[in-house]
Amino acid sequence: MSDETTQMPENTPENRKNTKSKVSGKIIIAAASIAAVVIAAAAAVVFVVLPLAKKSVKADEFGWYHDYDAAKKLARKENKSILLLVSETGEDKDSKTLKDTVLNTKEFTTAAKKNFVLVNIDVTQDEYKKTVAADNATEKEQKSADDNAAKFKRNMQILSQYRTQMTPAVYISTKDGYFVSYIDYDSSEATPEAYLKILTDKTEDIKKVNDLAAATDKSSGIEKVKAIDALYEATDQNYRDFLVDVYREVPDLDKKNESGLVSKYVLATANSDAIELYGKGDYPGAAKVFADAAVGGRLDKDDAQQSYYTAGYLLGSVGSQDYATIIAYLQAAYNADPESEHASSIQQTIDYVKKLESAAGSAKPGDSSAESK
Repeated sequence: MSDETTQMPENTPENRKNTKSKVSGKIIIAAASIAAVVIAAAAAVVFVVLPLAKKSVKADEFGWYHDYDAAKKLARKENKSILLLVSETGEDKDSKTLKDTVLNTKEFTTAAKKNFVLVNIDVTQDEYKKTVAADNATEKEQKSADDNAAKFKRNMQILSQYRTQMTPAVYISTKDGYFVSYIDYDSSEATPEAYLKILTDKTEDIKKVNDLAAATDKSSGIEKVKAIDALYEATDQNYRDFLVDVYREVPDLDKKNESGLVSKYVLATANSDAIELYGKGDYPGAAKVFADAAVGGRLDKDDAQQSYYTAGYLLGSVGSQDYATIIAYLQAAYNADPESEHASSIQQTIDYVKKLESAAGSAKPGDSSAESK
């Protein structure tokens, strides 16, 4: 089965140190194989672009912007890349050290601003406290809290997209917000010179992504599909969600599947849409996205089996007792390819869920022993 879903690797720099504030979160949807489809959430992340207060494009005294969306617009306007710093300056000493010794120095910012728009999202508890107004708050104070809450939730969405699990975290993206690189924190190399060299060394990587993105804009039809695929494959699999608006076009660009890539991107789009619904807590909706993707013949039988199975497994993994729907999804997965190497495992899963359904049906209300089985 293809692996077109988003997966958080277990040994990336992002997992080096958890943020001490209560604002980081992750959603993992991994479907590398029928036997290892895992859907988990360490925290619920609201994937909603809420209305923000009027954007300010003013940088702070060090040259850093604090509104990601406004900074991205500026990056496009000035044809610059984006350098994103995620920090926690309240308790994280590494964040403070990196800022004081490198990123807030005149030596670094003067040089970096020539090619980058600098953006800093700080996830201190002080920022969270600004989102809650006092019980006796005035109308003005309540509006300020609401505006801060909208900004806070938008920042959480951005951090979720970047899979941020620690601070400090530094990322390089193109002017369009497409991921280029993650810069690991190394205290032994925390100097302006060292970080400026890292940026210089990433010049070719930035150009490569920009050229691939430009190719998707300039081409059409099947050639555009191929260009999208080249950009997708060149992007780290953990950051491909940034491309969803681009690869969502593939099925319409290639209605006859001449490229042979339609199945791949229908499934990838379903994964992205399911993550959004999963983040909102709409687990049945997220499961249905996978099931719907398998309808209509746009997926090959291998991907259809994976998509149906993911739908069933997703519901089961969150404790749903809608056994009829789970079984229906799993049966559809089996029917998609009864001769596949995974078919027997799927049938075993179906039999297991049917036993659960039977046990739940025979359990008497208030019978704690039956409910615990």
